[in-house]
Amino acid sequence: MKYPTALLFTLLFFANAISAQTSTLKGYIGTALENNIALQQKNLSYQRSLQALKEAKGLFFPKVTFNARYSMAQGGRTIDFPVGDLMNPVYENLNLINDLASDANPSYPSIPTYPTLDNIATNFLRTREQETTIRAAMPLFNASIIQNQRIQENLSETERIGVEVYKRELVKEVKTAYFNYAKAVQAVSLFENTMELVNENLRTSESLYRNHKVTIDEVYTAQAQIKAVEQDLANAQKNEKIAQSYFNFLLNEEFETAIALEVNRVDPLAVSKQESLVETAQMNREEIQQMNHYLAVTDSKIKLNKGNMLPAVNLALDYGVQGRDYNLDSDSDFVMGSVVMSWNLFDRSNKPKVQQARIEKEELNRQKLEIQRKIGLQTISALHELEASGKQIELAEAQVKALDQAYKLVNKKYTLGQANQVELTNARTQMTNAQQQLIIARYDFQIRQAELERATGTYNFN
Repeated sequence: MKYPTALLFTLLFFANAISAQTSTLKGYIGTALENNIALQQKNLSYQRSLQALKEAKGLFFPKVTFNARYSMAQGGRTIDFPVGDLMNPVYENLNLINDLASDANPSYPSIPTYPTLDNIATNFLRTREQETTIRAAMPLFNASIIQNQRIQENLSETERIGVEVYKRELVKEVKTAYFNYAKAVQAVSLFENTMELVNENLRTSESLYRNHKVTIDEVYTAQAQIKAVEQDLANAQKNEKIAQSYFNFLLNEEFETAIALEVNRVDPLAVSKQESLVETAQMNREEIQQMNHYLAVTDSKIKLNKGNMLPAVNLALDYGVQGRDYNLDSDSDFVMGSVVMSWNLFDRSNKPKVQQARIEKEELNRQKLEIQRKIGLQTISALHELEASGKQIELAEAQVKALDQAYKLVNKKYTLGQANQVELTNARTQMTNAQQQLIIARYDFQIRQAELERATGTYNFN
């Protein structure tokens, strides 16, 4: 939840201290958020975590399984039934009694003679047998799958927040790369303009030499200056290509894709109320929310390990057929319902697991405090860097103005033969360096703005 006062201050600050974001740059940011490969990887990790959550929820639903077995066997153990040993003495006595009674009484009924029985040996394995069943099973109570679902819910949230964290970092990287490219383009333009100055200086030196107002070394020095500026120009062009390639890399575009630049108004302002910015950062930054979900995971782990000592109750329903053949009749098919309880009465390893989860929670609490402190430090550092960059712009502008006037005066004196090449070169070099520092200061200020925006988590994705 964001507090209105702190948020209002932050919005007002960025409305005044940060130049209006151009539609061009915002379009590039949108392209990066859509195409960046690393962000796509983060999104895939989040999608995977959502599937893990669905898997955890699926454990609460019934499972239906089909099992079929048809077997043929021969040999193996036997089961002996001593039928002959048990019944033959009885049958012999009955036959003797019947014979004596028949001899003593002619009217005694005729009874068949009882046979002699053999002992029976039956194979333990049936020579042919089948069993086919359909089983439906579902948990009635299981603390483990309840806590497992909660763990997966929080882990999924951490992945989602991880995507948001990277998106903010990507916005900062795109802005930084954009301003670095603009800085490189301006540097190329600066040295191209400087090339015109040194070429003009060479022409002036050659004219003065032809009119015997300077010696030949002045011409050589002017030629050397051209080579020096050419080196600076080549280095600036190299930096421009590198900056262009990196910016397009972030957007997942071809490295040589042209980049449209718009000039932003730079308005360096001093900023106060550090506490408000730190408070805003700690409320907006997703890293703290992410740590809260990790802490919730450890709470669920504690409950999970404690829940392992609770009974698990499951319901199962079976329907199937058994016998030598597949017959659907009262002698072959069967239905069986079961309630199964499993209770781990003693497990000495469970208590250390609970303690490990508690220690992990304490570690995460310390990490959360450290992250809060780091966010505060990052915000204050970014704020001071922004303030310093604003001052650098003011100083660089004053220096450029002064050195530009100085160069014009020295150049005029040189044209009149009242100054030497060394003085002119020094004046031109100082002016070029000051102009380069002003370019750097202006774009560094915008980079510092992006860093402060990242530190406070105030970029609006809408």
